[in-house]
Amino acid sequence: MKLKTLAALALASALTTAAHAASIILGSGADTAYFVLESPNIGTRTYEIHFTHNASDPLDGWDLIQMVDSHESDLSVEAFNFGSEEAPNWFVNAITWNSVTETSVSEAPFEPFWAHWVSGGQAGFPTASPVASNTWTSGSGPSSPYRVVEPGSWDALKYSDFVTTPTVTPIPEPSMGILAFAGGLLLVVRRRRR
Repeated sequence: MKLKTLAALALASALTTAAHAASIILGSGADTAYFVLESPNIGTRTYEIHFTHNASDPLDGWDLIQMVDSHESDLSVEAFNFGSEEAPNWFVNAITWNSVTETSVSEAPFEPFWAHWVSGGQAGFPTASPVASNTWTSGSGPSSPYRVVEPGSWDALKYSDFVTTPTVTPIPEPSMGILAFAGGLLLVVRRRRR
């Protein structure tokens, strides 16, 4: 009986954690990615973005930023392109929220700065490669081909230094891992009852 209760509590806790991680839902589609915006002015906002993954034309972090920007009427994002018109590489320079502008410092030590963080999917320079899930990794810029969003991946912009990770933990989607864990616990419970 205790194991059954433990399994139910573990599943409920994991699903509740996942639900609280995504406070604002945007978009539609069978797949989900997450975007976190964090600063002293904004606080922390997490967006759950629904989309349909297309491996031949995937979303990038810049797409997620534009979705959030278009959703929030009092948010304005200023970015500059380090790439070319054909292959852009956007970096966020400033964000204005509720009439307060936070601009990346362009002189050493370059702090505070709108640092890009990722978890899951692909990221890197000069080309993207797989990124570990469940932990934040400093990104190389939100644009493709340097960042590829995949189902369950997380992107964040944090106005801080380059080493302080976002305060939100990038947890995976609850579907497969949590359900498999809960299912395993239920099997143990059934075997013990017999």
